[in-house]
Amino acid sequence: MTVRSVSWTDAQRVSSLLARVSATPAREPAALVSAMGSPRAGAPAKAPPAPAKAPPKAPKEVPRLVQTSDNPADRLDALVAWTLAHHACAGAFVADDNGLTLAAHGISEAHVSLVGPLLSALVGVRTVPGVDATAGALWLGAQMMSWVETRTARGGFCLGTVGDEALSTRALEQLKEALETTVRGL
Repeated sequence: MTVRSVSWTDAQRVSSLLARVSATPAREPAALVSAMGSPRAGAPAKAPPAPAKAPPKAPKEVPRLVQTSDNPADRLDALVAWTLAHHACAGAFVADDNGLTLAAHGISEAHVSLVGPLLSALVGVRTVPGVDATAGALWLGAQMMSWVETRTARGGFCLGTVGDEALSTRALEQLKEALETTVRGL
């Protein structure tokens, strides 16, 4: 077995770094700490108990997307606008299964260009029984891309968002329903 050399290590530099890291913060003198249960002279009265936490708010109700136009561009723009208005995201896009951007707002072309390879890679995953690979999330640097897809006679379409965190399962279901409503009949 070969022993690895650490001759490149500067011992003084390592020692100074360790000293800075292991330096303990200044602490209060022990005389200021009183024993448990013994009142301190001049100590304020006990603070009132903190109020009980409010129950969690019910998630806001997201209205269903209603498409009123037969124009594909108008329908896609309405879908992107609805997505931005009702879901926690900084940008949204619609792309086909080749990664061609059909509509987008607040998102880079680089993010959308990942859609084609991503959906192609999921083809094998879809063959696993019981696995639904038509929705998901993927970290892209400091942002999370969430997506849903649907298949039609004209091919696949993907609706994606980019934000600080992945969308919930409920939000992904709402997006999928809105995407299906939008591409139906195109």
